[in-house]
Amino acid sequence: MIKPAPDFLIIGAAKSGTTSLIADLKSHPEIFTPGYEIEYFSYNHDMGDDWYRSVFTEDEKVQGEKSPSYLFETGCHERIFRYHPGMKLIVLLREPVQRAFSNWTMRQHVQHRLLKQSHEFNQRNPVSILNIGFSSLFEYYRSCPSDIIRRQRPLDIFERSLYLPQIQSILNYFQRDQLLILIAEHYFSDPARELQKICRFLNIGDFRNNDPVWKRKTDYRIKMNESDPKEMQRFYKPYNEALFDFLGYEIAEWNKLAT
Repeated sequence: MIKPAPDFLIIGAAKSGTTSLIADLKSHPEIFTPGYEIEYFSYNHDMGDDWYRSVFTEDEKVQGEKSPSYLFETGCHERIFRYHPGMKLIVLLREPVQRAFSNWTMRQHVQHRLLKQSHEFNQRNPVSILNIGFSSLFEYYRSCPSDIIRRQRPLDIFERSLYLPQIQSILNYFQRDQLLILIAEHYFSDPARELQKICRFLNIGDFRNNDPVWKRKTDYRIKMNESDPKEMQRFYKPYNEALFDFLGYEIAEWNKLAT
């Protein structure tokens, strides 16, 4: 019988450190990963299972990939389960406002992606986005009554930070012990501790060197207005509290930012 591959997925959230995490995991001698976002279950499923399986070439190792779209694109959760019901899933979550701002700045700077997405949004919907500034876009998102429209790009920048519904969608198919939830702030402050959790989760030996391999930090010229975080954190507060109840603990770093 052919061993299913991959064994694990890093499924998000976007802009929460998943690129750094996969770089760390790639350095482990018992792990193989192609090291790039395949996005098979979300956007490239028409390539077929045989194509996807061919990407993973070292069956003697624990194999995995990271595609942050897998968390938000909830329609792919059943697809992942049907492909491999025993899949292990790793989630990395970042404070919602900081994550959204990082997502917004990236789309601003990479090939004018944010502007293009806004034009496409305006062609599809009766009410147009006229200002793509971070706070203005958030106000449009918050006032939008349609859940379907709030998931469209670029409004998905803010919807992606509502973590618990995405996690609950995963648990419609997978057992809780197949899901490892890590906090980005904990990973960056103590990577050795969080990487050890992953080793236990994947049933592999510890890292030989617990120093982080690579931590990408993009220095964007645009900074968040001081008034933006407080208002947005008030919006996310009940969603965060529901997440804390689910996790069984509060994330102190998130609460500190909100005070």
